[in-house]
Order: sequence, then structure tokens, then C-alpha cells
Amino acid sequence: MARIIFGLLLFVAIFSQATVIPELVPWAVLPNTVLVLLFLWCGWCGPREGLFWVFVAGILLDVLTMGTLGVNVLALLPVFLLATVAKEYIYHSAAIVPALLMGVASVANGLFLCFVHGNPPGVYLPIQAAMHAILVLLLFPFVARATRDVRRY
Repeated sequence: MARIIFGLLLFVAIFSQATVIPELVPWAVLPNTVLVLLFLWCGWCGPREGLFWVFVAGILLDVLTMGTLGVNVLALLPVFLLATVAKEYIYHSAAIVPALLMGVASVANGLFLCFVHGNPPGVYLPIQAAMHAILVLLLFPFVARATRDVRRY
């Protein structure tokens, strides 16, 4: 049941982030909730399931944004890799190390996307990484509670 709820939550986050939120919010810096959700889920549920969700989310982001197919999958791979590193800390309820790793994954994701699109990295990248780290700290207890019945690898 938790996987179904996560899938629906991820789909809503992808759809709103790709279509609705950029049109409604006037700020230049917004947190990427898809990154944070994938990081927490991959860290909690293991690499096999995490890689599946990264692939699905990346392809869906590419289709919704009409970008080059596969770019977002490759951009989400650092999130997946660093979440598997943070897996041991997530089990021990130490949320500081996963939050720092989320910041690193956010910077890696942003730099990859800037490189692919040919844009110089802006000053917003560290601010967005800090917002993602704070979101990991805030969402950590909820994900731990929601994934109690999910088999961990």
C-alpha cells in the first residue's frame, strides 16, 4: 500500500513541478520535491526499488517537459547513488548525514542539467541545495513512519 501511495505522490509532485508550479510561483528558486521524495525513498527502500522509481520519474519528467528523453534519468542518478550511501544513516535515525548528502545530490543534479542545457550554473544552486537539505530533515520522520511495512534490502 505504501508503494501505491508513494507512486501517486510522486506523480503529483512530477506533474505539479513540471506544469503548474512554474506558472503560479513568481520566485526563481523553488525546491525540487521530486528529488527529495526520490532521495528519501531510495534511501529507505533500497537500490532495486529506488532505481525503478528514478527511471519512471526521469522518463515522466522528460515527457512532461518535452525535453530530450533520458536526460532527467541521468540527472537523477546522483540522487540514487547518494541515497544508497545514506541508507545506513537513515536506518539509524540520524537525519543530518542524509540531509548533507541530499545537498550534494542536489548540486550534482543541478550542475548536470546546466551542463546538458548549456547554461552556466547560477547562484541559486546552493540556495536550492539548502532548501532540499531542510526538506529532508522535515520529511524524514514521515517517510520513516510511512515505510514501516515496506521490505528493506
